Amino acid sequence: MNYVALLVLLVSTAVQANESYCYSIQNTDKKNFCLGIVKSQESYCYSVQESDSKNMCLALVKRQASYCYSISSSDVKNFCLAIMR
Repeated sequence: MNYVALLVLLVSTAVQANESYCYSIQNTDKKNFCLGIVKSQESYCYSVQESDSKNMCLALVKRQASYCYSISSSDVKNFCLAIMR
C-alpha cells in the first residue's frame, strides 16, 4: 500500500484540498481514496477495492479508529491508529 505519502499530504493540506487533482489519478482505487478523503464522503471509500486502503479511507472520513483494526498490514494499522488519536 503506497498511500502513506498521499495521506500525509492530504491531511496536512485538507483545508486547501482541490478534488480536481484526484480526478487526474488514473488508478481507480487511488482516485476513490483521494476523493473520499478530499470530499469527506464515505461512498468513495466503499468504492476502493483493496481492503486496507478502504479501511484507512473510512477511518479518516468517519474519524473512527475501529476501521484501523481491520487493516491487515501492521505498519499501516499502527499509522492509522496514530493519526486517529
